[in-house]
Amino acid sequence: MARLFLIDHHPAVRQGLTLLLQQAHTICGEAGSSAEAAEQLKESGADLVLLDLALGAESGLGLIAAARQLGISVLVYSMREDADSISGAFAAGATGYVTKCEADEVLLAALADLLAGKRHLSPQAAQSLANRTLATCKNNQI
Repeated sequence: MARLFLIDHHPAVRQGLTLLLQQAHTICGEAGSSAEAAEQLKESGADLVLLDLALGAESGLGLIAAARQLGISVLVYSMREDADSISGAFAAGATGYVTKCEADEVLLAALADLLAGKRHLSPQAAQSLANRTLATCKNNQI
């Protein structure tokens, strides 16, 4: 069983994720803020972090680098669907991105990919990046 660490500022989201994931994975910790996560993550023994980018007034981007320095893969699970957030997360070191508007099956597939050593970009996130790329090409008349 993989060890997952959940980071989201909404307790109800963390509880829902725990219910969804606990049969196939061990939830080794959870946090609602960057400070709380940074403190707990080092001792968690996590294989993978499931991270919301918006942690109240804080950004989760800094936690991506912190987790990666510990050798932990990061799957961003966020309401943010814009291409800048998605590319920013990957630039910070995320290994996968899923938007919260997508079905549970998409999240489960992403987890399986990351745990198998692959990267994952959900359909909604891929669409956002494709739209930006096409707009850039049209603007530059490429």
